Amino acid sequence: MSSGITIVGNEEKIKVCPNIINTMRKYIQKGDLKESGGILIGKENKSNENLIINHITVPMFKDKRKYDRFIRKDEGHIEVFKNLYKASDETLRYIGEWHTHPEAVPSFSSIDLNNWIKICKDSNYDNDYYHVIIGYEAVRIWTMNNKESQIRLISTTFWKDME
Repeated sequence: MSSGITIVGNEEKIKVCPNIINTMRKYIQKGDLKESGGILIGKENKSNENLIINHITVPMFKDKRKYDRFIRKDEGHIEVFKNLYKASDETLRYIGEWHTHPEAVPSFSSIDLNNWIKICKDSNYDNDYYHVIIGYEAVRIWTMNNKESQIRLISTTFWKDME
């Protein structure tokens, strides 16, 4: 059982709650397993750029899952977000996306990058969006701002260090 992690980047501090780490761990992709993924939901403190990721969605029925691809197709992800947003008095926000890769220490693909660029371009807000890729030995987090379209690696954290 994880106690969660706190990542201190150059410009931000990100807390990933224990329930999120434990859920992601269940989807580590080894062997013939298909990629999994969903959206990240949390809170941002605008005064200091700190972020808490305290909700995620998990693969749903209409999502497209293959060994080397996850495409979030199911509208249930958006419904989960809308319900949490409303229940939180509109304090939660869409943080970004997460998915697995069949790699020890994952790297993003050109497909991932194109998806991240699309997310930023489709946004009406000046936000940083976070992208988590789960490997079987490590979790990596990148960020991209919709105004700059620059991808930045924030953290590589090994599962063994989250015990």
